[in-house]
Amino acid sequence: MERQAPRPANRTVPDDTVRAQHTAMVRSHPKLLAEGFNEVVFSDSLCQLLPFLQRLGDARNADLGLDGGDGLGELLLVRRVFGEEILPLWRWKPGSTAAGGDRVAEIRLGQQYLTLAFRTNVDGQGDYGFDVALPCPHDDECTGYAWAPAYSVACLARALAGELDDSEDIVCSVHGGFDDADRELDKHADEVLRETAGSVR
Repeated sequence: MERQAPRPANRTVPDDTVRAQHTAMVRSHPKLLAEGFNEVVFSDSLCQLLPFLQRLGDARNADLGLDGGDGLGELLLVRRVFGEEILPLWRWKPGSTAAGGDRVAEIRLGQQYLTLAFRTNVDGQGDYGFDVALPCPHDDECTGYAWAPAYSVACLARALAGELDDSEDIVCSVHGGFDDADRELDKHADEVLRETAGSVR
C-alpha cells in the first residue's frame, strides 16, 4: 500500500484488494511446497545482478563488434555523445566540404534537419567533439558556414529552436568568431578616427 501512495487515485488498487492479494500470497507459500516444488523464494531474494550484467556485456560487445558482427562502428561515438535514439536519423555526408575537411553528417526528420561536423582536434590537443551549423551571427547574407559546439542532444534541440544563434562560441568560416569580428570593428573605428583627424587638420 505504501508503494501506491504516490500514484493518482485512478491508478491505485483498493486497499482491501491489496490486503487480500498479500494474504493469498502468504497462504500459497506452504501449498507450493506441498505441490512438489523443492524451494519457494520471493523475487527480491533472487540473484539478479549477474544476469543483468551479462546482458549488458553482451549488448556492449555487439555494439563494439566483438561478437563477430559489424557493431556500431563509426556511430559508436555518435551514440556516446547524443544517445542511441539519434542513430536512426544520422547520415554521414561523404565528400562534403562544409567543415573544412572534417567529416559532416546530417540528422533529418520530416522537413527539419541539422548539419553537424565531427571535429578531431577541438582543443588543439587531439580531443574530439561535434559542431552544429548555425546562421552567421555577423552577416545575414553570409554564404559561409558558421559552427558552434554541440555537447549533447539538448544542444541540438537548442540549435534547431534558434537558441544558439547568438552564442559567443559561434565561429564563421568567413567572419571568424566574435573576438575576430570585434577586432575588425575596432580596426575600422581606428581607421575612421585617423581619417577624421587627418581631415580636421
